[in-house]
Amino acid sequence: MSASRFVIAGLLVASALNLTLMIPGGFVETRDFSAYPAVVLGAFNVFLTVLGLGSFVLAYFVTRTGKGLGWAGLAGLAYVAVYLLDLGRMFPVPPEPMSVLLATLEWIGAALGLALAVASIALRGAVTTANSAKPMLSVPTVLGLALAALIIVAFATKSAMGI
Repeated sequence: MSASRFVIAGLLVASALNLTLMIPGGFVETRDFSAYPAVVLGAFNVFLTVLGLGSFVLAYFVTRTGKGLGWAGLAGLAYVAVYLLDLGRMFPVPPEPMSVLLATLEWIGAALGLALAVASIALRGAVTTANSAKPMLSVPTVLGLALAALIIVAFATKSAMGI
């Protein structure tokens, strides 16, 4: 197995874990976004949840098959965009300022995202694909991920609205 697979998978997992630390209502993200409509916050939380959970799933597929580097690069760019837009105060800006810890984690997330995007492009030719059949996620796993996503979106949206 190519070590390049593990580099990409490691960056995907690190990016997703970093994002997880910043779920609204958690330990780090305590800002109040109640001035925004629930639909806007919900849509944004769906995007972030798909990005985070999708990164874990993508890490699994990259490790097992060596495929998905294009998606990994796109995920890296999405992480960079989300963090830089928030740090640049370009979308949902609550009245209270961002904490130093949150800003630090967002800068780390942007760096991880950039490393993921660059590594996905640079290592594209270095990753060998397995000859075995594609690993598939079982129905219970997919249903579990969908349930987890619904819970995360509901919790994050409710917390961001200060409810």
